Amino acid sequence: MPVKKLTTKQPLIIQLLLEKELLEDSQLNELQPVLAEGEGTIEEKLAMSKVVQDVDIAEIYADYMNLPIRGLDDPLHVDPDMAKQIGQKACCDYMLIPLETEGASLEVAFANPTDLGALEQIQMLTGHIVTPVVAPVGRISDAIDEGLGSRDMVKEIIQESLNRDRSSSSGTGEDDDDIEQIVDLDRPIPRSQDSQVVRLVNHILSSSIANGASDIHMEAFEETAKIRIRIDGKLHELSPPPKAMYIPMISRLKVLAKMDIAERRIPQDGAIALIHDDKRVDLRVSTVPTVYGEKMVMRILAKGEIPTDLTQLGFSRTQADAFVDAAESPHGLLLVTGPTGSGKSTTLYSVLNLLKKPDVNIMTVEDPVEYKFEGLNQVHVRSNVGLTFASALRAFLRQDPDIIMVGEVRDQETAQICLRAALTGHMVLSTLHTNDALAAVNRLTDMGVEPFLLGSALRLVEAQRLVRRLCDCKEGYQLDQQTADRWNLNIEQDYYRPNGCETCRGTGYKGRVGLFEVVAITPTIRDMVIRGCPLPELRAEARNQGYTLLADAGLAKVQEGHTSLEEALTVCAAESEK
Repeated sequence: MPVKKLTTKQPLIIQLLLEKELLEDSQLNELQPVLAEGEGTIEEKLAMSKVVQDVDIAEIYADYMNLPIRGLDDPLHVDPDMAKQIGQKACCDYMLIPLETEGASLEVAFANPTDLGALEQIQMLTGHIVTPVVAPVGRISDAIDEGLGSRDMVKEIIQESLNRDRSSSSGTGEDDDDIEQIVDLDRPIPRSQDSQVVRLVNHILSSSIANGASDIHMEAFEETAKIRIRIDGKLHELSPPPKAMYIPMISRLKVLAKMDIAERRIPQDGAIALIHDDKRVDLRVSTVPTVYGEKMVMRILAKGEIPTDLTQLGFSRTQADAFVDAAESPHGLLLVTGPTGSGKSTTLYSVLNLLKKPDVNIMTVEDPVEYKFEGLNQVHVRSNVGLTFASALRAFLRQDPDIIMVGEVRDQETAQICLRAALTGHMVLSTLHTNDALAAVNRLTDMGVEPFLLGSALRLVEAQRLVRRLCDCKEGYQLDQQTADRWNLNIEQDYYRPNGCETCRGTGYKGRVGLFEVVAITPTIRDMVIRGCPLPELRAEARNQGYTLLADAGLAKVQEGHTSLEEALTVCAAESEK
């Protein structure tokens, strides 16, 4: 069938790629170690190497075998009954997927249609005559995940592990010196006694990142273990590993995070750097001992997602300009408030990126340092050796700083030093956990800060929340009169609520949108702070001056169709009624 006689000892696809000049000898030499190690087909390894595109591989096979090609423009549509009959192991081992049956004939998409052994195996499993077609290996892999589900993949990895004659409760046996600084999730994993643990950990990490998760929770219970990921603020449970594999998995991650794998009695913190789809992803890792074993939570941090313009986060242009103007003041205090996970650090880093210049000395003290940036002097709090927020701040004042960023004001000592720095020629940015922006005034006075000092130092307070964004499958509806009157909404316009589709996993929401409350401290508000006016009066004055408070921002997003009324009220109902 081939047009040309190929005589080298290389695999057929390598010969064809060389012949078509899609692969050079120098590239092949670099690929040899990757092709020789690990599991998976040669087509998978070539595609993961990024040297050759999976579409090129499919087109070459289709031309060589004179076969039709599928999946170039659209996803592959899997025959679910045939897929279950063949099983995920055979589909993964041979990189194929059944497409459709017609009488006694079954059309099967192959990544490598020259594998006659695979063709015979499928005919034996199904009892059908196989009609082969060619498809890109990436499309086949996606179809396997969709048609058979990631849970089957986890079970397959687990089953391979249980079939091995080894102890599942041992550690990974890797030395710190052997651990790479950056873990490449796309790199094939060589076979070893611990390859199943590594594959399972990599699968959990890569699927969580691909699904847009912000956190990964690994939890141990008496007889089971659970894996949950937080997507758009909600936890979703993944296929659980057996309890016997839980400790090796935790040990593997602790090694990557440079934690003490022998210490399971005290909380530990660490960090892991990953490469996924050619992008850098950082994980902030935390463990705490529970009654049935260690619980591990990993926060997924994508440095590349931090914008340089606040409007990309959801700020209005007026809010963004007011925020940047306050941050560019020669001295003063700027506070960002909100609950954990509301994006406070992202906002502060975005501003610091704007302020970062060769003639500006910026110093930060954080617990922990989530994102590492060139041009910022970042200090990680280590309370066990006496390096606290307060002690770091005292040291900063002797380091000739222009701008200081404090991860969080947690106690009176830290608050007092921040005020002192703000009043002595430094710009201080920090965060607080309060319900809204102006509540930061009450929180600091409760910590013992004098109102006249606070009024003199404060430049701007900002609060933020994240609400789930409606998916494109949203459906319109009309508000009833009572609801419209209660929230002061226009009953004449269309509003939207969640519907649910495959894209949003049936939730009706996909992604999140920010709600922001930015209040600059004007002379009138400053006088009210110094006089110790109550919080409702401060809020009323901010509204009188035209500032958009959180409740207003939430209802505005509802009217714009970005989120539902129910979702907006989950974060700002209390403020709306104040």
